[in-house]
Amino acid sequence: MFELIKPTIMKKIFSIVLIVVLFAIACDKKDNSCMTSVASLSGTYKITAATYKASSSSAEIDYFNILFPDACERDDLYTFQTNGTYQIKDAGTVCSPSGDDNGTWSLSGSTIVIDGDPTTLESFDCKTLVIANNDTQTPGDKLKLTLTRQ
Repeated sequence: MFELIKPTIMKKIFSIVLIVVLFAIACDKKDNSCMTSVASLSGTYKITAATYKASSSSAEIDYFNILFPDACERDDLYTFQTNGTYQIKDAGTVCSPSGDDNGTWSLSGSTIVIDGDPTTLESFDCKTLVIANNDTQTPGDKLKLTLTRQ
C-alpha cells in the first residue's frame, strides 16, 4: 500500500512545483510598454507635487503651493504630443486671464528639453513622471515636479 501512495504524492509535489515555476516565469516577464520614449511620455498630465531642496544636504520642502498659489493653477492639464509640441490647458477652475499656453519639448536619454530648457527625467512608470531642475535659484539646489497621467 505504501508503494501506491508514493507515486501519487510525487505527482502532487511535481504538479505544485510546476505551477510555482510557471507562475514565477509568467510574473518575471518585463513590461516593455513603459520604456522611456517620446511615444510613452506623450499624453496628458496634471502636476500633483512639487518639492524644493536648497542644497543636497538640506531637507526637501513642499513647494506646490508656492509655485501654484492660486487654485486655478493647480488643476491645469499639460499635454505632451508625439510631434514635439505641448499644450497647457487652464482646466477646472479657470484663471483670469486664462493660463493656456503651448510650446515645444523633446527627449534625449534622461533629459527632457522644454522650450529650450533642459530638465532631468528622474523617473517614469507610465503613470507618474518625475522631472527635476538643478541650480534653479542657487548652485546645488533642486526643484522637482511630479506629474500624474490623467
